[in-house]
Amino acid sequence: MKPLARLRLDPKGVATVLEADPSLGLEGSGLPCALLVQGQDPFGRPLCPRCPVQRELRRGAYRASTPLLVKGRRLRCQGYREAGGFLVELYPERAEPPDLLLELSRLTQHLLRSPEGFPQALEDFLRTLRQALGMEAAELFLIDPEGHHVILTAYEGLHREAFLERPWFQLGEGYPGIVALKQEPLFTHSLSEDPRYLRQKVKQLGYQTYICYPLELPQGLIGVLNLASRNAELDHQEPLETLSRIGPLFASTLYTLLTRLGEVGLQALHQHLYRGEISEARLTLLKELQRLSQATGVRLVARGGERWERGLVPQCEMRNCPAWQGAVVGYKNGLPACPEAQGRPRTCLPLWARGEVVAMVTLFHARPPKPATRPAAPTLWFTRLAIPFLFPSGQPDTPSPELEIYALGQFRLRYHGKELSSRDFGRSGAFQLFKYLLANKDRALYIEDICEIFWPDLSPDRARQELYTQVYHIRKTLPGIVEREGEYYRLKLPENRFLDFERFEELMRKADLEDGLSAFKTLRQALELYKGPLYGDDPYGEWVEGERNYLQDRALSGFLRLGELAEALGYLEVAKEAYARALRLEPYLEEAQRRLATLKG
Repeated sequence: MKPLARLRLDPKGVATVLEADPSLGLEGSGLPCALLVQGQDPFGRPLCPRCPVQRELRRGAYRASTPLLVKGRRLRCQGYREAGGFLVELYPERAEPPDLLLELSRLTQHLLRSPEGFPQALEDFLRTLRQALGMEAAELFLIDPEGHHVILTAYEGLHREAFLERPWFQLGEGYPGIVALKQEPLFTHSLSEDPRYLRQKVKQLGYQTYICYPLELPQGLIGVLNLASRNAELDHQEPLETLSRIGPLFASTLYTLLTRLGEVGLQALHQHLYRGEISEARLTLLKELQRLSQATGVRLVARGGERWERGLVPQCEMRNCPAWQGAVVGYKNGLPACPEAQGRPRTCLPLWARGEVVAMVTLFHARPPKPATRPAAPTLWFTRLAIPFLFPSGQPDTPSPELEIYALGQFRLRYHGKELSSRDFGRSGAFQLFKYLLANKDRALYIEDICEIFWPDLSPDRARQELYTQVYHIRKTLPGIVEREGEYYRLKLPENRFLDFERFEELMRKADLEDGLSAFKTLRQALELYKGPLYGDDPYGEWVEGERNYLQDRALSGFLRLGELAEALGYLEVAKEAYARALRLEPYLEEAQRRLATLKG
């Protein structure tokens, strides 16, 4: 049905009239939508100044609607999120059901722009679908990437708790599992008598009509869409015809989005892995997982027992968890119970690579989402491409580096996966001494020279005693890392280590031997490591000035060469950024100023 009026709103709510029925009197341009429409609620009070449609769209919904009165006419205001603003349409209150293909197209556009709004957008679409087909409940199950289970991801309708009684099915189990296995629609008008339907609470509420439709593509099944009603006389033919029309597009939308999630998960860590930052890669993956699932805390556990956490996660041994056998399990959330779990609700998911479970992830929500399994399928699809890289073939328990140090810019130290600060060294002097030894990691340092740098005002004996005390604290914090050779000290760094300035120099030397695109890629990776001067958060460490200046000069020449290569390859924006970063290091560098001015025209 054609709307009575269509308005396009900018982010501030200023409206442009695209078309409007003359009887509505929507005249003018550059006015706020509330001032232009002047709608009222059913009691005659001004509604537009507190517009519920814009409020929901600003909160992330892809569509929202509300009834309103305009010049005494009962209308419905329907709004959609668009790139750079909103589209608002006005319809008669009792208009025909919306065009579901158009609704699905808008859903697709929204999800491609804002994939983080995935759960809410699906519920909004299910509501539109349910109301258009006269159903009382709609639910969407997504299949896990390995094709073992279908997991309830979105639900909209009445009696939510009854439908959440069982949010997970193996293939061939229950209506969703049967449809997923056979990939054929299934319906009934006598649900209460059908033993294949396994949710007893739904049967007790009197639901009779149940339609289950597979969402499939040439690549395989992506999910199952279900509709339910207590009306046993409801004609199933119209819903099935509608689902047959929108099903392929809906399946394509879901597959595109879930595949994109996997690519984003891989992009989140592959640069870290290329630079050798294994722990950073895993922590980045946890950060992205927490953002996607909106979890309070996330825990990743490898087969060998090594674990990484972000946020608050309840304790669990995870030794005999069924997730290691490939099951999706949880605690107090409708999923098959984990025998080891106690306390707060959580969801535990197996992470697969090369046909076997190589790790598992726990999602904990202080306020569990509904359905509780809502983030499960997106999480599995998000990790499916990244996990094989984190746990490569033949090395399912690849450990993180024993020692990780980030000294370019802000100083960070991680030992056996634990973040350490100056307080962990017992004395600030021990922390400073360690940084000095690290800056001279390839040299043996004479005791008298160290004392002269750090304690020039003390007597030789007092300075030596102070040095021995500080070395003791370093060894206590990092056992075996400092060794003495007569009158010299040197660092004994573990083989399995990551030092960002060491890796930076390796990549810079590699780029020196390369040309063209290879050199461009290597330089970008190297310069991503250069977050600032060596020990940038300790500007008064004069004892590191020589190494600091050397690394800055390397970075400066790297930015200039990167800009030249980017220009030659046609990556002009990368070239601009490279010259701009060079100028941040050396503001009066004429070559960078000239090239940047040329690129900006």
